Amino acid sequence: MLTNKAQVLTYDFFIALAIFIALVSLVMAHWYFTSVQMQETIEKNFALRTTLSASQAWFKEGYPKYWNLENVMELGLANDGKINRTKMEMLSQLGYAKVTLLLNLGTYNLRYEIYNKTNDLIFLFPQDLDLTKAKNVYKIERVAILDEQPVKVRTLVWD
Repeated sequence: MLTNKAQVLTYDFFIALAIFIALVSLVMAHWYFTSVQMQETIEKNFALRTTLSASQAWFKEGYPKYWNLENVMELGLANDGKINRTKMEMLSQLGYAKVTLLLNLGTYNLRYEIYNKTNDLIFLFPQDLDLTKAKNVYKIERVAILDEQPVKVRTLVWD
């Protein structure tokens, strides 16, 4: 005599369960990698904005307009559309910690370089910072005027 009993554990059930687990795993893996990529993109965009902001210091006057070591509130290295050599040379007297604080760099490191027309390095701040262990280096090169001559200003920011 044949009876119709429901069978829960059949081959069809195990195949359906395997397909369901595979699909859920694929969706979770895709979600994870997408969220990691989004986080990396957010961090990269923030670093690029920080680099651009640090680079802007070459082209703004700061506050007060003719600041000195005691009264600087906003770092700016230009006057009348040109790099002010006195302000530029005061960077080392301000110190690395104060400069990065004024530029609001947070955990990022900073390096300023100026090259003349023949691509010779004529200014470097800070002098003793090593880039060999740097990762995720962001660089902006711009053209400015120093002592009535065009120069290439390079701003490097890294974490």
